Amino acid sequence: MAFKPPFLGLKILGDVDLNSVIPLINWRMYFGAWDLRPAQYTEAHKNLESDSRVLLKEIVDKKLLRAAAVVGFFEVQRIQDSLSVLDKEGSELAKLHFLRQQKAGECENFLSMADFFNPKGKDFIGLFAATAGLDAHKAEKNFKDQNDDYSAIILGLLADRLAEALAEKLHRDILGGIGIRAAPGYPASPDHTEKATIWKLLSPEKNIGISLTENYAMNPVASECGYFTTHPKSCYFKVGKIGEDQLADYARRKGMAVEELRKWIS
Repeated sequence: MAFKPPFLGLKILGDVDLNSVIPLINWRMYFGAWDLRPAQYTEAHKNLESDSRVLLKEIVDKKLLRAAAVVGFFEVQRIQDSLSVLDKEGSELAKLHFLRQQKAGECENFLSMADFFNPKGKDFIGLFAATAGLDAHKAEKNFKDQNDDYSAIILGLLADRLAEALAEKLHRDILGGIGIRAAPGYPASPDHTEKATIWKLLSPEKNIGISLTENYAMNPVASECGYFTTHPKSCYFKVGKIGEDQLADYARRKGMAVEELRKWIS
């Protein structure tokens, strides 16, 4: 039986309370951004976390950062390693394309994200875009103008982790943490150009103020986008190196030149 989504269409969360996001910060990743080994908790870790939590309180109290998200659920029809995304009347809105492992890997072997969707009937996908970096540039500039580069760096790195925490919060709140939260440009879906399709379907720039550059970078930087899939066998995996035959087929599916597409696959 296909997964039944909590809603169809878009839900916009225009002003997320950061207090609800802070408990989900991944401090291991945060320490890693400072080149502090996450396996240990030294005096340096303790001091950095203390300073960061002081700034977190200031971020919340003075509203130095704002967070927002847009989530959409759509009916899809799988066509081999692509998904046709449909509107409520069954007309095609867009296509999402995925790559497939060409050697044994994690979970099961020779996986594609497409495998997590029903090949014979109706299914659904969740898409999201989230940011905790609204007003970040202004706040960082204010700290730098006060010759407080340390706080400016902390703020920028905290914004990154808050964006990731917000994406995790969406996954937990909307889907109970079931399935996976994957993203274009990352191991299971290494093609950055797929972000453009997410932008087409969710309109993050209009709805919550996240733009996508011509190089497929998100602005504000402290932003995330991706897919929710709830298939019981869904797992995180790495596509890894693909052959020229698959790259040519993938370019054909996307209607792009092979050499143009090659540079956008991580």
